[in-house]
Amino acid sequence: MIKVTNLKETDNIKPLMLRAYIAKKITSLMNEYQVDTLDEIGCFILLEKSEYSMFPIMSEMEFVEVLEIGDKNYLHGVKIIGNSYGEDYLLEIERT
Repeated sequence: MIKVTNLKETDNIKPLMLRAYIAKKITSLMNEYQVDTLDEIGCFILLEKSEYSMFPIMSEMEFVEVLEIGDKNYLHGVKIIGNSYGEDYLLEIERT
């Protein structure tokens, strides 16, 4: 599991396409909500395939979707923690 709360922490993300996607989303969210760091409004949590049980149950999620990023598919969901904080979960899944 990798928890990303700022742009610098994206350096640890593999593959490169996923790193670029998350960096772009972080920049967009920070601009939209006019904050200096992502941690003020949320974080990204990247789970390995073997960590699928850590993905919150669907009823806890604001929404869930499948994203195709590069040559991989990810289950993406957003869990709202409070009035102004959310967690974006990404779990790599098999292509169908």
